[in-house]
Amino acid sequence: GVALLPVARPVSARQDEGALTVVVGGLDTRTPDQPENTDVLMVARVDFDAPSVRAMSIPRDLLVDIPGFGTDKVNRAYDHGSKAADGDWEAGAALTVETVAANFELDIDGIALTNFEGFADVIDAFGGVDVDNPYEVYDAEYPTEDFGYREIYFPAGEIHLDGEDALAFARTRHQDGDDGRVMRQQLVLLALLAKAQDPAILPDLPEIVREGREAVRTDFDREMQARLIELASTLSAEDIVFGTMTEYLWGDTTESGMWVYQGDWSTLPGIVQGFLAG
Repeated sequence: GVALLPVARPVSARQDEGALTVVVGGLDTRTPDQPENTDVLMVARVDFDAPSVRAMSIPRDLLVDIPGFGTDKVNRAYDHGSKAADGDWEAGAALTVETVAANFELDIDGIALTNFEGFADVIDAFGGVDVDNPYEVYDAEYPTEDFGYREIYFPAGEIHLDGEDALAFARTRHQDGDDGRVMRQQLVLLALLAKAQDPAILPDLPEIVREGREAVRTDFDREMQARLIELASTLSAEDIVFGTMTEYLWGDTTESGMWVYQGDWSTLPGIVQGFLAG
């Protein structure tokens, strides 16, 4: 089921009754002793009144300050928090929220996290998704769960993806880097939204909701979850705006030899705030 987290502020403390600022993350979780990194991370503004969603992707390699742990890649926040609390996901989620809030100077209302297996299960519950792939994608060394590699290929044009394929499509970045991967994540999310609004899936909705509740962990209560599901049924692709920040970042190598993205923190928070505000 869906666990509740202590990180969300009560509704009365929120900035705006008609909107939420949400962190959304996808965890690369293999085994408990391995690092659990949020290799997909976004911060989104959900406006119930408009209705609209504006989502800014945060590159996993962005160097940030993780409160209590010092400087590290943003995708490490969850693992630092979780491991410090004996593998507790609530602590990992709370530190992820705190990290995004502190670095981008945002008030965060809540978080939703899934792992990659859960993401694939949700896609499969919908019967897969259809995307219009803008160009062919090939990766000779796509990582597998057993720490090996496999070859993947997606032709250009209309393609149907099951859960495993959608995950690979959304994760691969060897051919075209972070921007290509973020673009494919957005294509999959929009395709999932379109599928969710297809009347043909109505008979499957109970199973889909059950699968979603198992796959996604969030600190939003059932009432807010219901509001968000209802909102999803009314949104069109035009109501959703995705943003990336890589044009404001540059590559760098830390003293330890780790490749990272760096940003100008005197301007980056304002850029993100401005995007979310529309």
